[in-house]
Amino acid sequence: MNKIFTIFLLSTFLFTCAKTELNDLQGFVKQEKAKKSGKIPPLPEFVQYKMYAYNGEDIRDPFIPVVDVEIVTKRGYSGPRPDDNRIKEPLESFSLDSLRMMGTLQKGDASWILVKDPDGLLHRVTIGNYVGLNNGKITEMYDDSVEVLELIPDGKGWQERKTGLAMSE
Repeated sequence: MNKIFTIFLLSTFLFTCAKTELNDLQGFVKQEKAKKSGKIPPLPEFVQYKMYAYNGEDIRDPFIPVVDVEIVTKRGYSGPRPDDNRIKEPLESFSLDSLRMMGTLQKGDASWILVKDPDGLLHRVTIGNYVGLNNGKITEMYDDSVEVLELIPDGKGWQERKTGLAMSE
């Protein structure tokens, strides 16, 4: 008897909930149908495009490069450039700002710098090693920092830029 009463009570509760949700849905549908008038609103008015005449014959054409590429390639570029024949080093696959200098090592006359990459691996580097994405070469080592010379493309060739890594705290 107790089970039958419980089943009756649960079925009444579920039926009431379902009925309430269905009434809300039917009310929403009636409301939306009442909004429709059957007329399509008119298209927005088309604004005629105004023509513009470019009268810049006396100034430089923006579609012609500033540097004549043919002249540069014929004469050859004599400034600094990266060595395309060397094998890339592991720290050249990370940007310079993601690398952290962790300390220095010294044994006799040899000195090294410990650099931590974003993956958490420590690398031992010295003067002449390459770091960063811009062909950065380590040129100077100090106890708390490293000086790096990067080669940045500037449109005409390559430009040298000094930057560095400082000891992480």
